[in-house]
Amino acid sequence: MAVHHNSLNNPPVKRIEDGGDILLMVDTPEPGIYYIVLYPYRFAGGLPLDYTLTVWVLPFNEVSGVIDLLDYDGDMTQIPVLIQIRNPGEVTPIGQHEVFLDSSGRFYFVTSLEGVYDFAAKAPHWLRRVEPGVQITSSTVVNFTLINGDIDGDNEVTLFDFGQLVAAFGSVPGAPHWNADADLDGDEEVTLFDFGVLVRNFGVMGDE
Repeated sequence: MAVHHNSLNNPPVKRIEDGGDILLMVDTPEPGIYYIVLYPYRFAGGLPLDYTLTVWVLPFNEVSGVIDLLDYDGDMTQIPVLIQIRNPGEVTPIGQHEVFLDSSGRFYFVTSLEGVYDFAAKAPHWLRRVEPGVQITSSTVVNFTLINGDIDGDNEVTLFDFGQLVAAFGSVPGAPHWNADADLDGDEEVTLFDFGVLVRNFGVMGDE
């Protein structure tokens, strides 16, 4: 079998055979659409039997940063954080990534998007934070500081959160009335320390 290629950008393509399989290795072309033609050495009516593959080569951009989960002393590596990428000034995400932090609060993911976007981050009992106008390049850094106290997940700290904390007060994991989101400080017990976090942030609303 032979491998040929054609493209506006004409990327180099290598042919590797492994147990009858054909692997096509494209050497870091520019993003775009490429057409790779495969055909065997046999003819029908004097013409080769062609098989054309369309290959999309997308940008590979790294996004990383640090998320500061305020008023939390628990294991941050167990906290999922949803990061949304939005068009500037809009609230509907065009891409989103659930990330887990390392022990230093760092996260990392890759995206094929390029340009200027708003980034939003939301964790289970923290308020949403939007960082506007972030330029996505091959190595993008964006950091967030998230305010604690949103037990019911409605993106504001209100009496509804207070009600859920009261309902779980005094509980530990395994108790019938345990609510992990009411354990605001992450010490695996709903206590006056969690109440203090809620009071300190009472009335605060997250970014839309």
